[in-house]
Amino acid sequence: MLFLDLTKFLLLAVILPSYVEGACQPGWIHFKTSCYYFSTNSLNWQQASTDCKGRSAQLVSVDTSQENGFIAEEVARVGGSFWFDGTDQDTEGTWIWASSKELFDFTAWLPHEPSNYEKNEDCLMTQKGYNGQWNDYACYHSIQFICEHASNDPPVG
Repeated sequence: MLFLDLTKFLLLAVILPSYVEGACQPGWIHFKTSCYYFSTNSLNWQQASTDCKGRSAQLVSVDTSQENGFIAEEVARVGGSFWFDGTDQDTEGTWIWASSKELFDFTAWLPHEPSNYEKNEDCLMTQKGYNGQWNDYACYHSIQFICEHASNDPPVG
């Protein structure tokens, strides 16, 4: 009986880590129930959204402070500025996740943001040095981006 319990334990010790490691394709990072791709190239917000869709993903939607903390750590590690899926292009001041059309449940705006500077900032971004806080930014700027997909839905590419 002890032998069977030890065998089960060893099988789980070998199989479970490989399952978790294999939850995301190479180049993607696993956190909780999602896989994240931090781009190295820069695109405008619409191009970034299209690029993510080509990877069977969408620009990242941040639902919790834990998820935001994970993203903030990665952004600090890799550096740069990154698009999220958030926008108020349809109705100024009403921020939604473009992929789901849902209102934000969680926010982490920088002080005095969103500002809609020059009445032209309709897309959501963050960058190294913001410590996980968000800014509205003109969608035509080319910056890096973060794609997200559920870890049980493997992406293309």
